[in-house]
Amino acid sequence: MRGGLSAALPAPAFIQNKFPDFVARLDGDGPIGVAVSGGGDSVALLYALAAWNKRPLEVFCVDHGLNPLSPQWTQSVADHAARVGAGFTALYWQGEKPATGLSAAARLARHRLLAVAAREKGVSVLCLAHTADDIAEAQAMRAQGSNVGAPKAWAPSPVWPEGHDVFLYRPFLDVRREALRDYLRGLEVTWIDDPANDSPHSLRARTRKYLREKPLVAQASEAEPPLAAAQWQALLHLPETFGPSGMIAFNAEAFDALPRETALKRLATAAVCAGGGDKLPGRDKVEGLLENLTSVRPLNLAGARIARRNDVITFCREAGDIGRNRPASCSLNGTDEVVWDGRFLVRSSQAGEIVASGRVRGDLSEADRAWLLTLPADLRGTQPAFVPAAQKDNQNKCLLTNPALRQNAYKAIMTRCLVGSRLRAALGLITTESAVIGAKSDCVFTPINGV
Repeated sequence: MRGGLSAALPAPAFIQNKFPDFVARLDGDGPIGVAVSGGGDSVALLYALAAWNKRPLEVFCVDHGLNPLSPQWTQSVADHAARVGAGFTALYWQGEKPATGLSAAARLARHRLLAVAAREKGVSVLCLAHTADDIAEAQAMRAQGSNVGAPKAWAPSPVWPEGHDVFLYRPFLDVRREALRDYLRGLEVTWIDDPANDSPHSLRARTRKYLREKPLVAQASEAEPPLAAAQWQALLHLPETFGPSGMIAFNAEAFDALPRETALKRLATAAVCAGGGDKLPGRDKVEGLLENLTSVRPLNLAGARIARRNDVITFCREAGDIGRNRPASCSLNGTDEVVWDGRFLVRSSQAGEIVASGRVRGDLSEADRAWLLTLPADLRGTQPAFVPAAQKDNQNKCLLTNPALRQNAYKAIMTRCLVGSRLRAALGLITTESAVIGAKSDCVFTPINGV
């Protein structure tokens, strides 16, 4: 709970009506992240959370470097954060900017910066200030051929792997933009109006101008309802024997009972999670997979190998795809953590390299090779293996780092499989901050024998 100005901030009824949802969603005990640009929507969100006054706040402001006034805007956000007693971090989109697709590139860069910074501050949920106006704008833009998505009240970060274990919360999707500005006027708080919002070159700006002259018609959500817990239990093939190794398994009978559109979405989601990629496959590829998903032969999609055997549909990493579209290995300096192949989070107190088990099978111990043989064949070459930077005498060159493999600690090399928690997040099964935090312990970092 925060004191000072936050404790004295007034809040109109429509803000206070959000407090029960804050309590329900934000049920952890760490800091809450707030993305603030300096515009009226995000500044109002910051003051609303400060008026709630239940949790410490961490404010993040992204300077895209696209306007000469952006340093002043960033400073204004820092001032707002200081006024309500919140922490503040400025983030900068550096490097060359694309000549085309600037808006999409800026959004991607923004989410990457926010996700990494949030995790560094111990933030699991990042609050964003999208409103009912944003939903209406997205709907109107799609009617004009844009593929912009509708904002959701609760969703995992859209970037991978940078966004692992970070969720986005948008509590104002049923609130009008002007109501938030009225709230700020009542507090005598100022905000920034970005001139880009009025640029005739921007589809969103043109759409916003058009909607100012039309009645607002927006649905709070166009998304498919999340999978109910009972449906999930029926679909997921239990027990998840090989879950810590990156396998997803569906009950084939439950999958066959899904409506076609739902089945297509489940296939695409499971494939991208098992494959560790950052983009969903195209619809035509998913439809082709669905039509040919038989027990005759395995199929590949989005870096995953999908097979139907008897009453189970399995999704594993395609071994031959490792290194094709992203690095086949990643380095550890002994102090950091890395996500290898989009599937495993690895920490180590010793410098070395993480590679695929299939690449170093001959350098593994006899026990490690024997353990690989207990896995389905499709998994054996796709497990993370640690190659130390400096090898000790009488030691094998490499060792497996699967979290299910060992329990006794000798050296701190710890691994967590992200596949299962990512799938649950994508299917709408992680619905609160405490569930986000709990998902981190699904496959606990397990210290393993060192080298």
